[in-house]
Amino acid sequence: MRNRLIILTILLSINLFAHDYIEYQRIINRVDEDVISKKYYLAIERLDSLYENFDFIYSRHCFKALQICCKSQDSINAKKWLEKSFIQGVPIWMIRTNDLTKIVFNYSNIQSTIKQYDSLRNIYYSSINLDLRNKIDSLFEIDQEYTQKVNDGFFLLRHTYYGLRWLKNNKIQFEILNSIIDQYGFPGERIIGLPKSIEDSTKTIKYLKFYGPILRETNAYIMLIHYYSNPRADINSKLLENVKLGNLPPYQYGALNDFMARWGKKKYGDYKYYNVWHKDPDNLNGDEIKIRRNSIGLNSYEQQNRNMLIWRERRKNDIANSEIILE
Repeated sequence: MRNRLIILTILLSINLFAHDYIEYQRIINRVDEDVISKKYYLAIERLDSLYENFDFIYSRHCFKALQICCKSQDSINAKKWLEKSFIQGVPIWMIRTNDLTKIVFNYSNIQSTIKQYDSLRNIYYSSINLDLRNKIDSLFEIDQEYTQKVNDGFFLLRHTYYGLRWLKNNKIQFEILNSIIDQYGFPGERIIGLPKSIEDSTKTIKYLKFYGPILRETNAYIMLIHYYSNPRADINSKLLENVKLGNLPPYQYGALNDFMARWGKKKYGDYKYYNVWHKDPDNLNGDEIKIRRNSIGLNSYEQQNRNMLIWRERRKNDIANSEIILE
């Protein structure tokens, strides 16, 4: 009876906030707590409710759901999340390579899903803007060329000639990205899909085995990080709206604001830390940061650090690819 009440509460709460991706992220955070407590049945119920109420689910969370199903030997839900993983762009080689999800291929009920891989993959491609994907990739290549010169170029030119060119390019690319955000929304995973690099197993398999599955689109985010490494006026109102729409993950919004808080000036705004990338030097602001983080769906700063330490320990012990991924 108690379990039924818990499940009913989950269903009601998610229906109430359906399509609000800040609440979506809060649910994912609770899934992490379920996983750490080994309450896999409860994690699956939360994830199933997301499945029913959100048309877009981040590939990372589809993969996490599949891992949980395999860990708990739930072949029925595993079939559903395997299909959803394919629809959200997770390549089959990654599922075969992960020590948890490869178990799914032993389930007799998933053979029809495997046969549908190409058609499910086509659903993924039809759901994203491939032209915009190519444009963002091209912009990122230029960004990386300038950034590499600043980081690794001739040391006498890094902060003079190369640095000035980098700053100029950051401004140019910001104007392009800002226009793209106005026209399409923030060009993250929901709009342009996952990085093309994960499609090539030969290039990325060694990283998966060491770091565990990293399913994230970060090109536009990194370009904005570079832009906000200097004092700039923010575009927080449109970025926050994109968090709510599921176009921009909360951690990326928080990190961008950390850069604004670290490098901004008062004339551009009173920027606040979220302690995602940079930490507020004033430890007395902890309660305010907790409220701020929760307002965009982030877990607590303590939970963030705990998850990071768990990840580091897994890498140290070479088991990152054998454990359920955390936020």
